[in-house]
Amino acid sequence: MNKFFIYFIFLIFTFCSNVFSFEGECYFEEVYKNGEVQNGFFIISNNSMRYEYFDKKLFTIVYLDNVFYLIENNNKNNIEIINDKRVEFFKNIVGIIQNYPNIDNLIKVNNYEIIIDKGINSYLPKRLVIKSNNINLNIYLNGCTFKPINKLFFNVNPLFEYNLK
Repeated sequence: MNKFFIYFIFLIFTFCSNVFSFEGECYFEEVYKNGEVQNGFFIISNNSMRYEYFDKKLFTIVYLDNVFYLIENNNKNNIEIINDKRVEFFKNIVGIIQNYPNIDNLIKVNNYEIIIDKGINSYLPKRLVIKSNNINLNIYLNGCTFKPINKLFFNVNPLFEYNLK
C-alpha cells in the first residue's frame, strides 16, 4: 500500500474536521505524474471520515474513534487497523493546518511539500499537490455536497455501501 495515501487521508480529515461545519460528501480524483488516475469519494461527519476508491481492486479507509481502518474493496471482511508511523506524520502537521483556510499555500513537512489550491470554497481546498522524492500527485476535490451523513456509513464491520447522490 502506498504510504502517501494514508498521509492524504489524514490531511483531508484534518481540513474537514477542523471546521466542524462541513458534513457531507465529495468526489476525488488523484492524478499521478505517470498519468495514472484514481477516482473515488469521501464522506465526513462528526470526526468520522470514509475515503473510498471506486476501483474494486483498491480499498476504503475509515477514520472512526481516532482509529484508521483499511478495508479491501473486493473483500469487505478483510479489515486492518493502521497504527504505524504513517499516522504519526499527520500528528506533526495538524498544528499547521488547524487554521484552514488561514494557512500558507505551501506546507513543508519532513520530505513532503504540500501545495494547497484554496479555490473559492472556505471549507475545503480545490486541489492539493503533493511533492516528494517518491511521489508527485495532484488531488482534485469535486462535487462537494454539504449534507448530514448517517453514522451507519462509518461502521467498518459491516461496511455498508454508500451511494453518492
